[in-house]
Formats: sequence, C-alpha cells, structure tokens
Amino acid sequence: METTRNIILTLVLFLNSILSFGQEHEKDKMTEGLLSADSTWSKELFQFPISFAPEIKFQGKEVALFPKGWGNSESQVFWSYAFVWEIDAEDQLIKSTLEDNLELYFDGLLSIETWQKNDPTVLKTNAFFEEKNRTKNTSAYLGKIKIFESRYTKKPLTLNVTIEQYFCEQPKKAIILFKFSPKEFDHKTWEKLNEVKVLHGVCEN
Repeated sequence: METTRNIILTLVLFLNSILSFGQEHEKDKMTEGLLSADSTWSKELFQFPISFAPEIKFQGKEVALFPKGWGNSESQVFWSYAFVWEIDAEDQLIKSTLEDNLELYFDGLLSIETWQKNDPTVLKTNAFFEEKNRTKNTSAYLGKIKIFESRYTKKPLTLNVTIEQYFCEQPKKAIILFKFSPKEFDHKTWEKLNEVKVLHGVCEN
C-alpha cells in the first residue's frame, strides 16, 4: 500500500512539473514573439476572457511582466509593471474602449465589488487617457488610472500609464502594450519600464 501511494505521489509530482514547464514555455514563447524585456522579470499568462474580469469580451492572450519588488510598498518599483494584450480586433481600439476595459480589468483584479459591500467609500476604478499620436495602424496614449489598491496598502492609488497600440492587418489583431507606475514619468522607474518594447515587425510573427 505504501509503495502504491509513493508511486501515485511521484506520478502527480511528475505531471505537475510537466504542466508547470509547459506553462513557463508558453509564457516565454509569447513574450519572445512580442516583446523585448528583461529576462529576470516574472511573467504571468492569461487567456481572454479573463476569469477575474469576464465582462471584457476580447479573445486572445495577455502576458504580464513584473520586476522584483513590485509588490513591496517600500520599493521604488511598487505597482510598477507592464502587460501586453494580443487580441482579435477589426481595427485599433479607440480611447473610450481602452478606458472602459481597463476599468473593468482593475475592478475585477482588485475585487472592488466585494470591497464595496463592506465599505461604500471604496470607489471603482477610473481611467483617463489622452491620445498622443496616431497613424493608420499605430497609436499611443498617456494617462492615469485611479484604483483602490486592495492587496497591499488597502488605500487609493493613482497609476501613471503609457499605452502603445499596434494593429495587424493580417491576421486582424491588436497588440497593446500597457505600462503602469505610481511614479511620475520623469522618475528613474520609468527608465526600467521603458526597456520593455514591442518587437519590430511584430505583425509578421
């Protein structure tokens, strides 16, 4: 009986290691196909529809990139991170669509509705972006997102945001790179964030 248990435990651990390896490989593969990024940053891969924000109706993937210390409120890179969406789209997403979906995203991520049940002073996420430039297949925005930071500080937090969007004609998809930090844009934290770049010729991948 003990031998059988050990065999089963070994098989479970082996299968888990294969699954974990496959997930890490997929994260790395997607990142390498889309982004130039610091290899030391941790990665998370999400599929749309995202479980914590099912109201977002996109189809595609997200890779989120986190520098070491991003979850430490004493760190210079607290809440400073990036993520890229690769989603099916007929055209570039317009400003209001970006704002609306980022609000849904962070409300879901931070469980705002649950917090509001216990504390009506907690506000939903508010996003505001300003378009900086646009071409036929690209656009860029600067802006702010006001969130209730429910994970570490349990306080309101304003994130500065940059957005780079690339529309691919074939296949039709939008690749959108978001970067976030509570630090102002002239802070050195943004030097590190700006090392994350969408690869040239990404629509050809």
